Amino acid sequence: MPINRPSLTLDLSLLNVGPTSHNPQMISTNEHLKNNFNTLYNQMRQMPILQFKEAVDVPDYSEMRQCGFLAMRQGFQLANRDEDVFIHARRENAHCKGNYSGDKFHISVLKEQMPQAFNALSGLLFSENSPVDKWKVIDTELVDQQFRLGIGAQFTLYIKPDQENSQYSIFLLHKTRQFIEYLESRLAEKGIIPGQYPASDVHPENWKYLSYRNELRSGRDGDEMQLQALREEPFYRLMTM
Repeated sequence: MPINRPSLTLDLSLLNVGPTSHNPQMISTNEHLKNNFNTLYNQMRQMPILQFKEAVDVPDYSEMRQCGFLAMRQGFQLANRDEDVFIHARRENAHCKGNYSGDKFHISVLKEQMPQAFNALSGLLFSENSPVDKWKVIDTELVDQQFRLGIGAQFTLYIKPDQENSQYSIFLLHKTRQFIEYLESRLAEKGIIPGQYPASDVHPENWKYLSYRNELRSGRDGDEMQLQALREEPFYRLMTM
């Protein structure tokens, strides 16, 4: 039976993201990628294929929904708050030390297959090798079928620069690109049906599940001007070219 919880909101407090006007590092992160794009792109092309060791003994989707206000699994703090439609995961000892610069991926699947989709990806999401320190998934019992999250964007992966000066290292860029390719492949292998991409996001033709948005330089509604700007984001281009 559906769980009735009043006044549901989207809780972003775990991200600890401040206004862009007070975050000068965000500009330098983007400018660094722009100014060094060709060098970074060429170096990434020469890097070897990575293998991701999947975590074992990870919670399934049902256990995630029942994790409560605070739980710890595989080095990740889990939180399923009453007022939030999302279940949050945050790595206790973060690998990435820079300031969040707005880059994130959504994963969209058929709502009815959300348990299977999560179980297919859980070993990767909880992996010690994962480049993603913070991610969240929806609790399908709390989301109406017609709501935006009922048709797509059920997973959100937040990508942070790994260096203390809030720049992306070439290794993290390469690792992130390889990781999202693994996620795409795993969902396809398990026969998961893609959901509807968020109108605010961009994606290349070969991505069936994932999409990208920089949330500090774009909005949720999206329009053609925003989508074109996102396609020109250097981070996105490094993930897709």
